[in-house]
Amino acid sequence: MKIIKSKFEGVYWIENGKRRIATVNLVPGHMLFDEQIIKDKNKEYRIWNPYRSKWAAAIVKGIKEFPLKKGHKVLYLGAASGQSASHISDIVGEEGKVFCVDISQRVMRDLIFVCEKRKNMIPILADASNPSEYDFIGEVDFIFQDVAMPNQVEILTKNAKKFLKDSGYAMIAIKARSIDVSAKPSEIFLRIENELSKEFKIIDKKRLEPYEMDHIVFLMKKIK
Repeated sequence: MKIIKSKFEGVYWIENGKRRIATVNLVPGHMLFDEQIIKDKNKEYRIWNPYRSKWAAAIVKGIKEFPLKKGHKVLYLGAASGQSASHISDIVGEEGKVFCVDISQRVMRDLIFVCEKRKNMIPILADASNPSEYDFIGEVDFIFQDVAMPNQVEILTKNAKKFLKDSGYAMIAIKARSIDVSAKPSEIFLRIENELSKEFKIIDKKRLEPYEMDHIVFLMKKIK
C-alpha cells in the first residue's frame, strides 16, 4: 500500500490495488456511517467516495485547484447528513470552521450527530436563500453550494455578497434536471456558466459523470 500526498492540501491518494482519495481523520477512532478507514503510521485515512461526494468527484475528475487550507472558514450550503462536510472538516482542521446549512429537519438529526464529534462543524437549520438567518458566521474563505433548486445561482450570489471574502473562492454543484427538465444538460450548463460569469471569475468546471449523472461543478473566485 502507498499513501501519496496530493497537490491539494489535506488530500491524499491511497494506492492499494486501486487508486482512491482520502483525508486524515480529525477524530481518530470515530467512523461515520459505513465509510472505510485505512490505518498507517498512527494516522487514520478516511476514504473519500466520489459516488457520495461531489467534492471528491471533482478532484478525481481532475479539477485544477482545490483552494482549501488549514484554518479556513467554509460555508457549506446544502450540507445534508454531513458526510462530505466531514472531509472538509478534516482538511481545515481544528483551527478552521465548517458552517453546515440545511433546511431539512430530517437530515439535520444525522448532521448534528456528526457535528457532536467534530467541534469545527456547526450545524445550522436554515434556508440558504435567506442568509440573514445565519448572520453570526461572519466572513468565510470558501462557499460550497449544493442546493438543488432552479435559483441556485441566485442563492450562491446572495451568500457570496454577504459572507465571502474578497479573495475567497466558491464552488457550485449543478444538477441539470433541478434547473430545467426539458432542456439538454449542455445547454443548461452553458446558461448557468454565463450567469455565474457576471459575479465570479470561473477557474475551472468539471462534469461529474460517471459519479453523478448530468451534474457539473464550477470552481470560481469572487470578483472584487
